[in-house]
Amino acid sequence: MLKKRNIYEYLPLHVVIPFVASLAIGFVSVKAATVVLRPGMLPSQVRVWQKELPSDIRLEGETLAIDLVSLRDLPVSVKTLDMSALEIKGTTLENSSYMGRSCFSDGEVPPFALFATEVEEVLLPSGVTAIGEGAFAETPLKKIVFPASLVSMGARAFYLCDMLEEADLSLCSVTALPEQGFYGCSSLRNIVLPSCVTSLGKEALMKSGVLKLDLSGVSETGDYACASMDNLEEVTLRAGIRLGEGAFFGDGRLGIMAGMPSGSAPLSLALNGIVELGGEIGGEIIGEGAYAGLAAERISLHPSVREVREHAFRNAVNLKAVDVRKLGNAVPGCSPLAFSGVETRNVVLEVAAGEKEVWASAPVWKEFLVSEVSEVSEVTGVDVMIKIIMDPGGVLRINSNHAIDEVTVCRMDGIILAQARPGTQEYVSEPFSGEKIVVRVVSGSVSKVVKLIEGY
Repeated sequence: MLKKRNIYEYLPLHVVIPFVASLAIGFVSVKAATVVLRPGMLPSQVRVWQKELPSDIRLEGETLAIDLVSLRDLPVSVKTLDMSALEIKGTTLENSSYMGRSCFSDGEVPPFALFATEVEEVLLPSGVTAIGEGAFAETPLKKIVFPASLVSMGARAFYLCDMLEEADLSLCSVTALPEQGFYGCSSLRNIVLPSCVTSLGKEALMKSGVLKLDLSGVSETGDYACASMDNLEEVTLRAGIRLGEGAFFGDGRLGIMAGMPSGSAPLSLALNGIVELGGEIGGEIIGEGAYAGLAAERISLHPSVREVREHAFRNAVNLKAVDVRKLGNAVPGCSPLAFSGVETRNVVLEVAAGEKEVWASAPVWKEFLVSEVSEVSEVTGVDVMIKIIMDPGGVLRINSNHAIDEVTVCRMDGIILAQARPGTQEYVSEPFSGEKIVVRVVSGSVSKVVKLIEGY
């Protein structure tokens, strides 16, 4: 069961105590303030602002990293904080510590620096290197620009920033999106990750509002990293990415997924709207509930699969075919509940030539409509890959990574049975009678394929 975290679990008592702004009755904040700072000056300046109640603040000069902690006491009147001309100096605390630390580096925004303030727009210094844990958590932040100098981000940095609409990290050198980094950012529609990001922490984007997600550079995700994202429609995965438990759990609008993970962790792709997987389902173990509720009509298993666990494909009610040809006679163990809620007797199990008897006698798999399927191997040209199969009902299915220019189906004596110019990447024919046929497919300017298929 997913549990919503509370940011206060991670705060020391002196941070949790709410600050009080001395608001004059009927006063409307309209002031802008520009201050040239010196190290150690910021805490006293914050006390001045608690009386003056500016709406916009611009900080210039130099400040110590630890001084920025005082910003959490900004009055609620402050909506804009411009630190673009500010230089942050590292510091070492003597005889004291903050959040268990005594050393802070140049360019660091310390943990919880602006936690629970009312700031809506922040311009960070061009030399910022690190954003600490919870630094902007639970603020109405709408806009923030991430400088190229940024190399690290702490857990829960933007936790429950439910007004933030965009996060462009493309110029940064951040290698990991931290645990709960953008958790609950429900207004976040676009996030752009730099190519150097290789991992997403636990619940990193959970419950955010992102529409499309490019994870082509990410090699692994933590548990529930992208779960419960109600607006997520499209994801691009790096081939072989390692997904944590529930990585995309409950993303009901997710319909397009390019690329496939190396394994199938429990609940990793459960309860979403994917209608076509971008490759073979792999991993030695397909975990519990990994693809529960899958909307796809067809799945293919990778040769690495050795076990399918309980409810792995629970309620995948649209399923019409399971392709296991690449497994040969290496039949995986399969829980009797692996396909719970699926009428397996109506689902075709496509097995390799000569392997029908093996699968038809195997526990659970024998409950499917086991059928040998003739297939031509994938044919590659300079830039084209074509796949041709005929299913047990005699329907010819052709897929290509380019538009299919022409399909010609002939009998062995040369009589043309069908001819088409699809102009799409997929072609599905009417059923053919039980005879040997020749299929010619043209896709792309350099590829011509002729293969013999035995019909049913």
